[in-house]
Amino acid sequence: MNAIRKTAILGAALAAGAVLGAPAVAHHSTAAFDSERVVKIEGEITQFRWINPHASIKLEGVAELTYGEDAEGDSAPDGLWTVEMTAPNILIRQGWKRNSVQKGDKVTMFVNPLNNAITLNDGSQGGLYVGVILADGETLGRTDGEGQGSSD
Repeated sequence: MNAIRKTAILGAALAAGAVLGAPAVAHHSTAAFDSERVVKIEGEITQFRWINPHASIKLEGVAELTYGEDAEGDSAPDGLWTVEMTAPNILIRQGWKRNSVQKGDKVTMFVNPLNNAITLNDGSQGGLYVGVILADGETLGRTDGEGQGSSD
């Protein structure tokens, strides 16, 4: 077998292996969230899911728009919020542990709200995690309540 043919076969085999053997890696965009606005939610954790590809938190509380164009004249809805986070391995590097929050904990959460405020199927509002002040006063993420906060 000549060298050109060997190289072509090897190249094809490597390309096929890369396509077929590599895990499917996908990541969805955070474009649905308004990174120019921050909502502060003071409330109680109702659910914490430490799962891949994204951890999530649900909390019931009182919400206030703290940063953004309409921060003084606009309000954020009180009630149940679903907060999307990043992957647990990234959260660990940011100081999170799988037991950082528990159902019933009182926290202050900072989120980027959805661009188009809609009520999700479970009746909650949606947000992207920016930061949290835990029940013991520990802070994780960005908790100054000001813009550009996505931690993903």
